Amino acid sequence: MTIKKWPPISIGTRVKTLKENSNITDWRIEARASRQWNVYGTVVRYHDSHGLSYEVRHQDGTIGHYDPSEIRLLHLF
Repeated sequence: MTIKKWPPISIGTRVKTLKENSNITDWRIEARASRQWNVYGTVVRYHDSHGLSYEVRHQDGTIGHYDPSEIRLLHLF
């Protein structure tokens, strides 16, 4: 039996934002305005009531909302 981890990206994980996924059109105006592209940040929260999304604290301290396809995990060694 395989147990899947939820959420797939843990709170506290370092990520890099990529680019907007133009196939996703149901973001609220405030959520769209909060995002920054090609920056580093840390996952601080997730939501899964209307599909999985993450809140990421950017390096400047602001928080943006992202679809999983819009962020990439950073592998630190």
